[in-house]
Amino acid sequence: MILLWILTATLTLLCGTAIWKIVILRRQLHNLRQQIDFMHERDTQAELRIAPIDSNLAALSHSINRLLKKYRTTGREIETNDALLRETITSLSHDLRTPLATANGYIQLLLEEQLSARQREYAEISGERIAAVKNLLNQLFEFARIEANELTLHKEQVNVNNVLRDALASYYSDFENRHCTPQIDIADQASMIWGDKDALARIFSNVIYNALIHGDGNYMISCINTEQQCCVTVSNRSSTIDAADIPRLFDRFYTTDRSRTKKTTGLGLAIVKKLVESMEGTISAHLKEQQFEIHICFPLLHK
Repeated sequence: MILLWILTATLTLLCGTAIWKIVILRRQLHNLRQQIDFMHERDTQAELRIAPIDSNLAALSHSINRLLKKYRTTGREIETNDALLRETITSLSHDLRTPLATANGYIQLLLEEQLSARQREYAEISGERIAAVKNLLNQLFEFARIEANELTLHKEQVNVNNVLRDALASYYSDFENRHCTPQIDIADQASMIWGDKDALARIFSNVIYNALIHGDGNYMISCINTEQQCCVTVSNRSSTIDAADIPRLFDRFYTTDRSRTKKTTGLGLAIVKKLVESMEGTISAHLKEQQFEIHICFPLLHK
């Protein structure tokens, strides 16, 4: 009888101890999860702290802290390298603009002279190459400014329809040279948003230019209002874009022109994405049966 009582008491004590340990472990796991959530939300530099009650849990906490330290160190290195890259791009853009302008001036003077057909052709090609390099430098400089948060937007009420029409008009000769007429569908009613007119013009210019450079025809541009948004869509047939490109199209320096024969920086759409998001808009890309589409939406202003 006494033996049974001792056995019962021992089992009760063991069960109680096990339950107590389980409760403590659950509390510590809950606390650990709360600390991780806090770090994720606040981007703090703190480390996980846990009472050394369970050796396995303490070891887990230590391993996570080591991983966090490595992650933060890598993050700081990336930020430093990005800052150096932006500084280098800005310096290069400044340093090369003057000699490019000088070279272009000489080309223009040369074109005013009496030249043979071949000489004029070479001079014009040189002028085109200089213009292309100037455009690349401008994009690099603009992207560096956006990345460094040095681009100030002057927001006001803007009619998206008017800005889109102006952008299309500026590319009229480009569409003509390709012997194609884009299908245009722009809503009659005003599409008023809160944004920067110049930034919006830059967005549309980059997207239309991208369509012309990489498109093979079947150009379609639309601006349609929904109940809450103004949505602009620019689409074109393309043989240079495949499904694998879509997730990376807005990454900086990414281009579908593998041979780089079109001399693009891969920054045009990256700049567009930054500018769209700075005006609380969204942008996405889609590909269906070789018809490539860029979809941009901004929240409408309501009276």
